[in-house]
Amino acid sequence: MKSTLQRLCLLAPLALLLTGCDGDDAVSIRIRLREDGAGTLTSSGILIPADPSRVEAGTRGVDYENRVQMSAAIGRFTALSGVTVSDIGFSSGEGEGGFRFVKVTIPQGAAALWPDVFVPMDETARLKAAGALDPSGKSKDVGATIKIEIELPAPVIGNGVTGKVRGTKASVEGSTATLVVPVVAARGAPEPLVWHLTWQK
Repeated sequence: MKSTLQRLCLLAPLALLLTGCDGDDAVSIRIRLREDGAGTLTSSGILIPADPSRVEAGTRGVDYENRVQMSAAIGRFTALSGVTVSDIGFSSGEGEGGFRFVKVTIPQGAAALWPDVFVPMDETARLKAAGALDPSGKSKDVGATIKIEIELPAPVIGNGVTGKVRGTKASVEGSTATLVVPVVAARGAPEPLVWHLTWQK
């Protein structure tokens, strides 16, 4: 599968980036699916960089106490089936009567890889990182969940989730479906979470 990626890395402080957004937006996967099955995928996550940013290095008279980096990437795919982000898998297809579907499989439990890819830190470090992104302390949920948002070519007809952990939220608005999964709860879940979406041509 061929893809074209554009990468953007943003260094803390990032309070401006989160203005007008909730904590779910820092760690996310966003998919825009076209009628022909191709589309775009945008992903974002947070991490604690080992070295100071250029902003830090160019600052005088300040002793920085905390550091966090947010990264984002956007790419294109020709078919959703076979797309994976870490070990989160995507597939799509068509059934009878013009009904189409998207299936998202999110591994959970100790063997799941995606939590450490998107939020490679423990809960104490995550809360500290959230403070660097928003010094007001209002965005403590930054990095606590992963949001997966899928925009379909037509209004969503079916939206179902199996293997949900406490705090999982699934919602639909027109042709856009959103799933929010708590990272800590997912680490302790016994089975994968599977999200099914359907729409009609």
